[in-house]
Amino acid sequence: MQTDSPPTAGGVSPYDQRPWLRHYPVDVPARMEYPGQTMSELLDETVQGYGNRPAFVFQNHAMTFQELQRYAGRVASGLQRAGVQKGDVVLVLLPNVPHFPVAYHGILQIGAILAAASPMSVEREIENLITDSGARVIITIDLLFDKVATIYVRCGVKLVVVGSVVDFMPSWVRLAGRLSGKTPKPKQPVRYGGKVHSMRAFMRSGRVAAAPVEVVPGDVALLQYTGGTTGTPKGATLTHANLLANGRQMLTWFPTLKKGDETILAVLPFFHVYGVTLAMNGGLLLAANTVLIARPVIADIVDAVRRHRPTIFPGVPTLYAAIVNDERAKHYDLSSIDVCASGGAPLPAELKRDFENLTGGHLYEGYGLSEASPLTHAVPHDGRGKPGSMGFPVVDTDARIVNERGEAVPIGEAGELEVRGPQIMQGYWRRPEETAEVFHDGWLRTGDVARMDEEGWFYLVDRKKDLIITGGENIYPREIEEVLFEHPQINEVAVVGVPHPYGGEIAKAFVVLAPGETATKKDIIQFAAARLAKHKVPRAVEFRAELPKSAAQKVLRRVLADEERARQAEKRRK
Repeated sequence: MQTDSPPTAGGVSPYDQRPWLRHYPVDVPARMEYPGQTMSELLDETVQGYGNRPAFVFQNHAMTFQELQRYAGRVASGLQRAGVQKGDVVLVLLPNVPHFPVAYHGILQIGAILAAASPMSVEREIENLITDSGARVIITIDLLFDKVATIYVRCGVKLVVVGSVVDFMPSWVRLAGRLSGKTPKPKQPVRYGGKVHSMRAFMRSGRVAAAPVEVVPGDVALLQYTGGTTGTPKGATLTHANLLANGRQMLTWFPTLKKGDETILAVLPFFHVYGVTLAMNGGLLLAANTVLIARPVIADIVDAVRRHRPTIFPGVPTLYAAIVNDERAKHYDLSSIDVCASGGAPLPAELKRDFENLTGGHLYEGYGLSEASPLTHAVPHDGRGKPGSMGFPVVDTDARIVNERGEAVPIGEAGELEVRGPQIMQGYWRRPEETAEVFHDGWLRTGDVARMDEEGWFYLVDRKKDLIITGGENIYPREIEEVLFEHPQINEVAVVGVPHPYGGEIAKAFVVLAPGETATKKDIIQFAAARLAKHKVPRAVEFRAELPKSAAQKVLRRVLADEERARQAEKRRK
């Protein structure tokens, strides 16, 4: 578990001296105080000062902070009536629609814990999350109900709450959508009754105020599922205090942001803590109007910028690249965009330049991981930066580089990055062994190789393991390999990440077919697509007679990755 004690002053390693503090912008403090608040207490505070201000806008329809509080209260009461108690887990399968923040605040109000699944997940993945988390309630929308329709009974789920995208829109919009047939229809009709309830009926059942529950900042609020660097899905337990500390660290890092005056473009999905902290929780701390984008369609994003004039736009490099390369973006006024925080993959210098030229905004690179709520490092807001650097540790965050023996290495030398601070998780849900492995004397082992220079700038050197990052999402080769191994014509397979032109990586499968078999690349990709979320499906397949192996006959993924990078470098030279 994370410890709160800082390194002793005058320690023996250069990291104990925190050289980065000498180079912080003058308006960013070295340390800060954290109010002992829960998420519900922060929502109450925001409603008192900004209750009539829009909290969220979805498809041009607004929900105020006061309405958010009221709807969340109904969800809280409905969950209590369904038997949900403090410490229970509720699984949410939702895109960025109003149901997500309403469910989030309702769940947390009664001390329950939210676990989120990606809308791109397939049944097998959702079933694994239900089993691991112990969730007995699912909240989703009708457009995704088919993903849980055949599994919720056998998983022991007691209640499935199913919403519609128009639930929180004015009654005349709901009626017009129904009469015109324009309301999106699910793949299969939802049969309500028994364990399946509509969102609106469920909320009507919660009109009686929820019974008070003692919730404290140290209670777990969120299970962020991550494979860490192993590929086995584990729930990082993030408390109210962890999440709000990281939100406040982010806002302190960008002191020009003004409470009550900002608009956030929420393209980052809320099922990942990156979107939770930078958009949803950041919006609550700032009393900002957050514009919800359910699907990252560039036309919709550009139109939302034109209509709603967002000032804050967190994202990933592939998203920024898509906007830069979109012809419509060149003809719209995108000048409202001011602060953009890029994470999930290295930010190419030319992309930063092109995006800032297009919008007039500021694109800042950062680093984080799910286990850290997620932000630990960021480039300072004053415009300084060093090529290839992910910036300084943010306020109240310590970082160091260690060797395989856990000893601090000299400045400039590469090793494993370890971090600690108030945003670090408490551990992995119900996995004490894995928790013990990832913490080292109170430091979180990130599994990434990095280095620090004399001024305290940190540089990501490589992934310690074979993790692949695509569009800000973690992909674990072992999971894909296990699926492909089920293909009757495959004898051996290895999956590695290969560079993507706009930053990050794509998954490529190297396949050895069984003798006499003739499967095609298309066959392999279709097989994977039927069993994996879309972003996990290999984008490239290469057939080989054999795979490189060590003396112990372990497949050497790194050799394949190095060969692919060398091949791409050769193509660029030509």
